[in-house]
Order: sequence, then structure tokens, then C-alpha cells
Amino acid sequence: MIEFRPFCGNSSVVEHDLAKVGVASSNLVSRSIFFLLITLTFSFTSTLRIEKNYCITQDVLNASFFGYEGMPDIPIVTIPKERIHYALPSSIIINAFADKNVTIIDSSDGVVIFKRQCLLMGKSELIEAAFTQKFKSEFPLVHIEGKPAISIKASLPNDFEHYALESVALPQGAMQKKSGSFIAHFRVGDKKKRMTFYYDMDAKIMAYKAKRNLQSGKILQNDDVEALWVDIDTLPSKPILGEIPPNLIIKNHIKEGQILGTYFFDTKKDISKKESIKALFTEGNLMIELHVTLQEDANIGDVVKVKTEQGKVLQAKILSLKEAKILE
Repeated sequence: MIEFRPFCGNSSVVEHDLAKVGVASSNLVSRSIFFLLITLTFSFTSTLRIEKNYCITQDVLNASFFGYEGMPDIPIVTIPKERIHYALPSSIIINAFADKNVTIIDSSDGVVIFKRQCLLMGKSELIEAAFTQKFKSEFPLVHIEGKPAISIKASLPNDFEHYALESVALPQGAMQKKSGSFIAHFRVGDKKKRMTFYYDMDAKIMAYKAKRNLQSGKILQNDDVEALWVDIDTLPSKPILGEIPPNLIIKNHIKEGQILGTYFFDTKKDISKKESIKALFTEGNLMIELHVTLQEDANIGDVVKVKTEQGKVLQAKILSLKEAKILE
């Protein structure tokens, strides 16, 4: 038979062991709480990117709209109900997160735009494609990166889903604008409608910049310039695009790094002013050869003034680099 006997060990030792167990448990709980707090703290430390454009359907945009995962989810921006297109400085959004332990990357260039009706009642892709095709056909040297963002600043007509797009028209100077407006022509029933839309895109074009300071009077050489892709809205008013024309003479000082425009140059003519050439003068069956001096720069085929050795000024057509024909 098995006999059970009461435990008769030292009770103080037992109490001591139990106390150690209790302390260990307490330390374990404390460490767990500590690590939990650290984890929660770092989970609220994040990076938020402020974009330039947002499509919205609501009027009040909370912190979570911009990617914030912490609490409380406070309101950041309130959009007026009547506004289809609303813009505000990005600093307002950034300042709202000042005490949220987040890092802000501002990709908006300082202004954030909120747009309603981004899908344009299902016609956004159609209008976007028509705009892109038109832009590329008129400005084939421009490279559009990604897709342009198309928007409208007024409410769409209630029956807009029945509008059939016929064409789009670009304004003058559109080649040098990354954002702007264009006109879309629609047909609805037997009526024609036109509406203004707005675009925003990333677009570049190949241009030329000066590799060094270039002085006036110099004939431009290939080694003086460098080709590079630039944003279209950084182009000068009359940029040199495509191939550089031959025989360009610098008429205005050009600084290193400047994007080249046609207004910096004159074109060197085939024959220079004050150059002497042979001129043929015909009177009846008589042909007389004269030596004349050009009174202005000229290209072959130009009609210019020439002066004879006797000082008489006549009109002559340039036939070649060495010959002209006196006109009656």
C-alpha cells in the first residue's frame, strides 16, 4: 500500500522560491508592456507623401486619407461642397501633422489640388486619350511621361454620359506648358457642345544648352552645345528643337548652361556684305561683265543691292557664290 505523508520541508525556503517566481513573473510582464509601448510608438512613426493631385468624393479629409495610421484620426482639410476644383498650400497639411511624429515628403511643389468628378462620368480615359493623341500629333518632339491628369473646374451636366466626344483643340503655346486647359467638342443629340477641361502632365523635350560661355560674333560649332531632355515649361520662348540649323552666328552673349533659343543667333549668309563678285549686265544682244560689291549679306537666289566700280547702285540677283545678274 502506498503511504502519503505530509511535506515537512523548510517553509521559509518555499516562500522564498515563490517570491522569486513572483518577481520573475512581474519582470516578464513589465518587459512585455515596455516592448508593447515601444512597438506602438514606432508603429505611429511613419513617412507620409503629400501628392500634388487628389481625387475626392468626401468633404472632410481626415489624417488617414493622407496615409496616417495613428489615432485619433482627426480632420485635416475641409473642402467646400460647391467646389469641384480646390487648391491650398501644402504647408497647411504639413503643419497639421506637426505633432504626429511623422516624416513628410512634399511632392506637390507647394500647392495641393483636390478634384471631384475625376472619372468624368466614365469618360476620363476617352478624353485623356484624345488629348494625348492631339498633343503628340501637334508636338511630335514632346515626350509625355505616364498619363496626363484631366479635370474640370465646373460641375458636369447631368446628362454628360450622353455626350459624344468629337475632337479636342489645344491653345497656342501649349507645347511649353505642363499644365493648362483645352477645349473638347461634343455632340449630344443634334446639338454641339464645347467644354473646357484642364490637364496636368509630366512632359519633356530634347533641347540644347551651352557647354561654355559663348561670345557674340562666333559661329556656333557642334562642340559648343549639349543635347539634353528638359521639362517643356523650362523652354525659352523660341527654342531650338530638332536639328541645329547650319551657319548660326551668335549675336547675344550666351552663358554656360543656358537653353538655346533662336533669338540668340543670326544666320550666316552665303555671301557677306562688301564681298566683290562678277555681275552680268544684258542690254539687247550685248552682255557686259561688271565687278560689283555687295551692299548687304545675301544667299544664293536673293535679290540685293550691289555697287559698281563707278559707284552706281543696282539691283542684282545672286546666281552663285561668285556670280550675279543685274536686273533692269
